[in-house]
Amino acid sequence: MYIEVIPSAQSHYQGSLENKIAIVIDVFRATSTMATALANGAAALIPAASVEEALARKRENPEALLGGERQAVLIEGFDLGNSPDEYTVEKVKGKKVIITTTNGTMAIKAAAPAEKVRMLSFLNMDSVVRKVDQEIRECPGIDGIIIVCSGTEERFDLPDTLCAGMFIEQFGRGINVNDLGLAAQMLYNSSKPNLLETLKNTEHGQVLITLGFQKDVEYCSAVNRLSVVPVLRNGEIVWREDR
Repeated sequence: MYIEVIPSAQSHYQGSLENKIAIVIDVFRATSTMATALANGAAALIPAASVEEALARKRENPEALLGGERQAVLIEGFDLGNSPDEYTVEKVKGKKVIITTTNGTMAIKAAAPAEKVRMLSFLNMDSVVRKVDQEIRECPGIDGIIIVCSGTEERFDLPDTLCAGMFIEQFGRGINVNDLGLAAQMLYNSSKPNLLETLKNTEHGQVLITLGFQKDVEYCSAVNRLSVVPVLRNGEIVWREDR
C-alpha cells in the first residue's frame, strides 16, 4: 500500500483520488473539533470553504448551528468558534453544524473526490488506523492512501505533519511512503517522547496560546481520547458508516 502525504490543502496533487482513501488532518483545530462534536452527539457537520458558503448553507438549513473561525477567531454572528470545548453535548447533540475554518474545511473540500474521506487527529488516532486498515482489507479496489495535511494558510504545518507521521508509524504494515511521509514519520519518532511540548512550541501552537487557547492546544495534543471516526458522506461529516 502506498501512502502519500500532501503538505497543505492548496498543494498541487498530480495523481488521481479515484480508488484512494483520503485522510484529512487539521490538528489545531478543525479535525479535532469535528471528532469532538460527533462524539458529543452532533448529527453531522457540513463543511463550507468560505463564510459566504456557510451562510448560504444556513439559509438552506435554518435549524443548523454556524461554527468556525478565521485566523483562529470566532466569526462574527456565528454560534460557535473552532474550540473543541465549545462543542458540548448541551450545544450540539442532535444538531447539524455548518462549519468553515481557515484551513481544515478547504482540505476536506480538496479531498472530497476520493473514494473515502476520513478525518484524523491525535484524539482519534487508533480508531482511524483500525478503520482504514479494515477498509483496505475489505475493499480490494482501494489502491492507496492520501494524507492531506491542512497546513497553515498554504504553508507547512508541523502539528499536522507529526500527526501524519504517527498514522504512518502505527499503520506500518507493507507500506511505501513518499518523501514527506518518510520525513513525517521521522519527525514523529523524534518528537514522541515530548509530543505536547513540541506541539506547544510550534508556530501554530504559539499563535493559539497567545490568543488564549492553550487549553485547546493541550486537548488537541491528547492521543486516543476519542473513538469516533468522522467520515464524509454526501457532503456531510458523520460518524463512521457502520455505526
